[in-house]
Amino acid sequence: MVAIIPLTSELRVLWICLVWLHFPIGLSFKCNEKMLHCTTSLFISNSFTMFHRTDGQLFTRDRRLFAVSSGKEVPLQGVITADGWNVTRKLITANGTMPGPDIIVHQNQKITIIVHNHLLSEGITIHWHGIEQFGTPAMDGTPFVTQCPILPGKSFNYTFTPRIGGSYFYHSHSGVQFDMGLFGAFIVLRHRDPIPFERQIILQLYDWNHHIDSEVMFKSKTIPHIEYHSVLINGKGEFQNNTAPLQTFYVDKSERYLFRLIAASLNEYFLFSIPGIRFTVIETDGNEVVPLTVDKILIFNGERFDVELELTNVTEGRYEIFVDMVDGSNLTIKETGSPGHAFLYVTNKMSLPTVSNDSSTDASTLVLNCAFNEYYKKPNWTCLPLSTLNSANHIEQIHITEKRNKRSSYFLNLSFRAFPTLIGASINGRIFVNPSVSSLSQPTEVSTSCPGCNSTNQCFCSYSLDLETGTEVVFIFLNLDDLNFHYIHPMHIHGHKFQILKESKTTIDASGHVTPTTDVICDENPCKNIFKWTNESWNDYRNIPGINIENGVYKDTVAVPAGGYVIARIWATNPGVWLLHCHRSLHLAIGMAVMLNESYENVQVPSDLPLCRSFLNKEPESLPLRTTSNVPCDSATDISTKAVTTDKIQADTSVSSEKESSMFGSGGDTTALAIIIILCIVVCILSALLFFIIHQMRKTKSRDLY
Repeated sequence: MVAIIPLTSELRVLWICLVWLHFPIGLSFKCNEKMLHCTTSLFISNSFTMFHRTDGQLFTRDRRLFAVSSGKEVPLQGVITADGWNVTRKLITANGTMPGPDIIVHQNQKITIIVHNHLLSEGITIHWHGIEQFGTPAMDGTPFVTQCPILPGKSFNYTFTPRIGGSYFYHSHSGVQFDMGLFGAFIVLRHRDPIPFERQIILQLYDWNHHIDSEVMFKSKTIPHIEYHSVLINGKGEFQNNTAPLQTFYVDKSERYLFRLIAASLNEYFLFSIPGIRFTVIETDGNEVVPLTVDKILIFNGERFDVELELTNVTEGRYEIFVDMVDGSNLTIKETGSPGHAFLYVTNKMSLPTVSNDSSTDASTLVLNCAFNEYYKKPNWTCLPLSTLNSANHIEQIHITEKRNKRSSYFLNLSFRAFPTLIGASINGRIFVNPSVSSLSQPTEVSTSCPGCNSTNQCFCSYSLDLETGTEVVFIFLNLDDLNFHYIHPMHIHGHKFQILKESKTTIDASGHVTPTTDVICDENPCKNIFKWTNESWNDYRNIPGINIENGVYKDTVAVPAGGYVIARIWATNPGVWLLHCHRSLHLAIGMAVMLNESYENVQVPSDLPLCRSFLNKEPESLPLRTTSNVPCDSATDISTKAVTTDKIQADTSVSSEKESSMFGSGGDTTALAIIIILCIVVCILSALLFFIIHQMRKTKSRDLY
């Protein structure tokens, strides 16, 4: 059992002291490869952009920071600059930084992250985006689906074992906290990774509005036309050439380098490029692929791509990295916002020759992950769909329950509609509303019925699909609504990776008209929420032309194009309650989601997982299935949970001497506390000594004057 370290009054005082001193608590955490079990902590609190604790509000000039009050230069350390806009905006951050600290673990290594909620007014949960949580569904971090929110002043012990290597990230799944800066990288290293970690560079891409709080945007009359001012790379960007501080990276031609691209984006999607340097895609969403060299990549919300830089034909010098916000209908760069911008310095320590490359002209530009077959404003670009990538079939096949020779198929129509009085995003006409209890731990108190919802009417409910144990489940994602807006929906699944069997891309003409697919038709008139294949033989998906069962790429996030569809499959062998939703923040917030109730009879839930419910001042009609604990979510207790494992996946059950570790080694937070206290004492002593020396120098200078 992994115990929670209580948040004592001493720790609270120390936290306040560290914030006041701007102690760099946002350092990355990397687990020692030899440890069976590692432990670290995330402290969730408010932070502020362009603000220094002692010097106050800041402004930017020539990639440097200056205090508004005094005009003196202020060091970058401890300051969240965002895009350099000199009006302070409130954030919600992990360990005082945006992004939060990188968390680096190794494949099949157990990790405990203790999340402490230091916010005054809001509950939180942390979702580990892309981590399947095999056997540990209660650790997924989805409010009112897998857990109750962590209330202010409380803590939650997230313990799980990442089984599949790759680039992932963590973020708040509560309300719009993700939009306020609560995210960070989560990397799972493999022994077979071709490039050592020392030459791997993480780039977290984030769209940013420096004026308005996200909740205000979502509830204002500007929906659905939310504008973002800039794109941040690892929390840094610029706005209208204000020369704000930017990220800088250094590489050498003699070595191999990996860029881990993480689209921690909210509502925009990006075009990533390094003019003058091509790159080879070797992995996406934790799935190693057959290498493919391209010039640019379209990256949608929640996706990750690992690319190796091609430096053979590159000369020494400074290159620029650009991450542009893209207009969905014509692949042009949005004029309303500033692109993400960073610098890449290439050296040539071994004096290697530069090989000329005659294929780098605009006529041969290869763009991966296009949403349409072609873009009329980019006639010289070659668009490659995601299905161009082939899985290298190295992905680990993990099944908590046995596979069965049975199949289920679901047509899921994705819709975003903005009416004068109603704004809603839906799946099959159902606008998702969070349950009022935790679905995983209080299943008998959840109503998933959708009364009044039929083929023509939308409704509000906690929409759910029941997935039978061990079955092959095929999803057909349709995007046939509101084609005039050209919305692209990046669909993200918790608890699984889809295998992408087919993408159906569509064509958009010069007038902006999308020609929708004819492969799918409505099963009724008027056409709303019930669909079927035009060709009935396609009910067996193996008869569909272009289907790729052998090496279709595996993804936990896939973009569904306007007017088209995506066929994806999973096996219902990971018991739990999993959310399937659009990863555009606005679309999720207003209802584009569905719960997958998978093999619930085999779900294992920690016995002391807190419960939560609305108080209606009446006897409940039914009792929860679990009676071993009845601790309400709003009780004044911290929780301590066990990692939920099964015999099929628990690799270290025979190890009786398993120990916990933190970034400070054995002893965990106790050792960390001691080290931090010592550092604080050292800082205080050095400060006192510095003041004493300055005082003595002034006295000496005063004597010299006389």
